This record gives sequence, structure tokens and C-alpha cells, in this order.
Amino acid sequence: MKTNDKIQQLRTLMTSKGVSAYVIPSSDPHLSEYIPDCWKLRAWLSGFTGSAGTVVVSKSESALWTDSRYFLQGAQELEGSEIELCKMGLPDTPSMIEWLTGNLSKGETVGFDGQLLSHSAAKTFIADLEKKGLRVDPTINFIDELWSKRPFSPSGMAFEHELRYAGQTVAEKIETIRKSLRKEDCDVCIIAALDEVAWTFNIRGNDVDYNPVVLSYGYISDEEAVLFIDGDKIDDSLTTRLEEQGVEVLGYDDIANFIKDIPKGTTIALDENRVNHFLTSLIPKGVNTKSVLSIPTRLKAVKNSVELENIRRSLVMDGVAMCEFLHWIENRVGKETITELTIADKLVELRKKQEGFVSESFGTIAGYGEHGAIVHYSATPESASEVKPEGFLLVDSGGQYLQGTTDITRTIHLSTPKDEEKVDFTLVLKGLIQLSMIQFPTGTRGSQLDILARMAMWNKGINYGHGTGHGIGAFLNVHEGPQSIRPNENPVTIEAGMIQSNEPGIYRAGKYGIRIENLIVCNKTVDNDFGSFLGFETLTLCPIDTKPICIEMLSNEERDWLNEYHKTVYEKLSPALSPDMKQWLADKTKAI
Repeated sequence: MKTNDKIQQLRTLMTSKGVSAYVIPSSDPHLSEYIPDCWKLRAWLSGFTGSAGTVVVSKSESALWTDSRYFLQGAQELEGSEIELCKMGLPDTPSMIEWLTGNLSKGETVGFDGQLLSHSAAKTFIADLEKKGLRVDPTINFIDELWSKRPFSPSGMAFEHELRYAGQTVAEKIETIRKSLRKEDCDVCIIAALDEVAWTFNIRGNDVDYNPVVLSYGYISDEEAVLFIDGDKIDDSLTTRLEEQGVEVLGYDDIANFIKDIPKGTTIALDENRVNHFLTSLIPKGVNTKSVLSIPTRLKAVKNSVELENIRRSLVMDGVAMCEFLHWIENRVGKETITELTIADKLVELRKKQEGFVSESFGTIAGYGEHGAIVHYSATPESASEVKPEGFLLVDSGGQYLQGTTDITRTIHLSTPKDEEKVDFTLVLKGLIQLSMIQFPTGTRGSQLDILARMAMWNKGINYGHGTGHGIGAFLNVHEGPQSIRPNENPVTIEAGMIQSNEPGIYRAGKYGIRIENLIVCNKTVDNDFGSFLGFETLTLCPIDTKPICIEMLSNEERDWLNEYHKTVYEKLSPALSPDMKQWLADKTKAI
């Protein structure tokens, strides 16, 4: 069925229910970044397959809002449909609220499925529309009636994340959560984000692409610890081991009635950004909520010593795969047909050879030439460029290993760099190094560190539009919080044990993109009369291309850092390499 036909069927349903506009976000009931096929409602209706975007259909108009990553893709995939592309961030683009109030009359109803918006986002959305005189109904699910061939919910089995990787038992984690609840003067927490559930109960799964999670919810109080999961997704032996740790296992859908039965006088520690509006609406009257940052999210961000040891192991294995990839691309480009898609296939092939490899941690971004300037470029058979022995190739990729999650970007030059290319590459490298070297007092936020990655660029009137660093999971989601390193204010401070990315970049539209990304872990460094200080240890092990470096632009300190980094890369990776690869790595890590 064509998009416009689907929209007309939706309008028929809307009319029958007295709804004048219907909102379909890109989400699932767990508010995941990557969602199962059965929840790709917006993609099914509109034909737009980007990861971010919201469709709104009114009685006579329809529109889709997405960000700059998807302007080109959105225009291509919406072509031939009635849906207007609204480019977020541009001055002439109306907000969704403005569009709705412009297309509806006072008293008309806007509907959406409350499972697909966080409680925080839904509250704001409802309040903004009601201020304009519109009614809002957050209980409407039209797609179930329209999508006749909707995929089934994922049926993969949950499996145990063993103690040798997790470092803490389920019982220990539950007790830590309970202590945090008492500190917050709360009695209960509802765990809705899939990575939080997986971490709390030491389970993993394959229900979502790239993230080793399983569809489930959790609930922790002083007396109870409950995992809500479909019975056919967990076997008896895992259920027994969880019960031995004090966990009750109930059905996935039982979460709704469980919330409805929370006793009056209970105080829930509620992260309104991580629990959907529907679940929150079930909380009975007389039950209090306290808005807090999710306790499991805070706890899992600080890796324990066992997790850190395993993550370091995963990065050695990933570094070996990356070296083999870089060696392959340098030696085969121009001699055989290599495209942005075959690069992604090659990386999976090489990572599969490593111990504990499970899957990619996200879809590989391989941007050759001008495609490198598209920050979250995703090659398709129609768009994939052939890689030739000239210009920049940007490759952002990662793996999920039983030992940990990896995320790395390397940009290499495949011929002789031009002066502009060398300057840009060196500015990016300077940013990476400056953030890597910083020592800072305890209590520092990521927004206070972000300038270090941008300072050299800013001095040249250059900037990049994405954040510099995101948290990363321990065989969990490749993007996790609560910490971040970006200009936007985030009250969460950087703590010892937190792992984040360090990924400055420069993007010249129509020419090339340059990004270098390492993972860094925060460690304690100094305690003295001035307080306690923290610093970063670089975990990623892979050579940085020295061909495009303007050496005279680096300070002595920056040059020393790079040489010491490359020395470490060689020492840690060479024992796992063949003699030929070992010599290649020795050449790539020579001091400059």
C-alpha cells in the first residue's frame, strides 16, 4: 500500500474517533534509540526510514519533522507522498506546536499513543497544546488497526550476563539500588529502559539491532525485585538463578497491573525522561512521585573493576580487527572494487574472528569523499560510492563483545593530502589530544570540558554540530548516559569509572569529513591540598593516520602525547599480529 493510501485510511479512523490530528514519533514503549521492527510505526506509515523523525497527520495535511542528518534522505524517501518535510533547526521551519495550531481550530483533538513518548515529553506536549486551546488524547493507538502485516514482537531468548563479565551479582546490584532509594527518600523505582533492565538483572538478549537487550521491565522496592518478561523468552534455569538472587519473574504485560496496585503512601523515584507516559498514567492516586535521574542509569555509568578489565580486553581485540581492516584497505584500494558497503561487510568479517564477538554495536558509517561530511551517513546500494586511491575515507564502527562494547572512528587519507586537508585533520587531532590530556577537579561537568576539543578549531572560525562525547555501555548500548561531553549544559559530573567517547570532527559539505574517535575512561589522578583531581586514560588501541598531520601545528606536548599513544598501541596489539601485520603497525606507529 502506498503512503498516501495509508494516510487516507488513517484519516478515516481519525474521523470515526473525533481526532483531528494524529502524532507518530520514532519510538517504542521503552523509549529506545534502536527499536524493534514491530514498533517502526512512523517508517511504515511514511516510508521515511531514518532513525529520528515524527509524523503528524491532520484532516487535510501531513508533515514530518527530522534533523539535519536526514534532510537529504527525508526528501528522497518522502518524494511522491503528500507529507511535507519540516527541517528542524532552520529558521523558516515551524515547530510541531505551531504547525498543529495553524492547521487545527480551538477545541479540536490531537491524539497520540502515550507508550511512545516519555512522561516528561508528553507533559510538555500536552501543556503546550492545551495552552493553544486544543484537546489532547494520549490513549490512541490507530496503527494496530491499520498495519495488517505488522511484524511480530521479537522472540529471542534472554541469556545470563555472567559474573566474570558483570563483576557484581544481581543481589548486590539490587541492594545498591535499594540504598540509593533510601538516600532519595523513595520506596520504589520503575525500570523501563532496556539497558537499565539488562544491567540490573545481569541479562542480555537480541531483541533490538546492535544493542544486546531483551524486551522487559523491572521494579525494585525494599521488599520486592521483579523482572517482567514474556515467559517464552526466559528458560527455567535462568528463572531459577534469578529467583535465587531474590528476583520474582512475571509476564511482560503484568507491569501495568503491578503499577496500578502500588500501595498509597508509596513514593516512586521516577525518571520522567526514561518511563513512558502510559505507564506513568497508571500510578494510582495517593502514590507520590519524586523526579530523579534514573538510579540504574547512574550506577551502571560507573564501571566496576571487572567491567573495566573486560572492556580493555575487548578494545585489544577490536584494535586487532581495525588494524587488519586498515591494512586491507590500504593494500587493496585501487586494485579491486571497494565500496562504502563492502567496507562495512569487511569490518564485520574481521571482528567475527575475535573472541566473544556478538554483533556490530551500530551500523557502520563509511563515508568516502563528500559522504564523510554527512555526520550520520548510511550507505545504501543506490548511494554507496566506490572508494578510490585518493582523498579522505571516514569509517565509524564498533562491535559488541561479551567483554564490552566498542566505538571507534578513523579517518585516513588514500593519496597525498592537500594543505587544507592537512590543516583540518590536524585541528581535529589537536582537539582529540587536548581533551585526552586534561586533568580536572572532581565535580567537573562535561560541558566544562567540551571546549578543549573545539578550541583549536574555534581559533580558526571552525566548529562541529554534534557532541564531543557520549557514555558507552559494558556489552550494552553504544550510546548511554547520564554523562556527556558537549556544549549543552548537563548537571551530571564526570566520575572515575565512567567511559565516554572523544570524537571531534570537521565537515566540509561537498568535499570531505574528518573525525577521530577514541574511548576514554575517567580515573582518579591527584589528591592534594587543592582537592581531588581526575583525568582520562585512552582505551582505544588503533593507529591514527600520520600522513595528513601538519606536524608544525602540534605543540611539543601534543606531539609527545601522540608518540606515547602510538607506542602503547604497538606494545598492546603487536603480540596478537602476524609478522607482516606487526611490521605494518610498527611503520604506522613510528614517532613523528
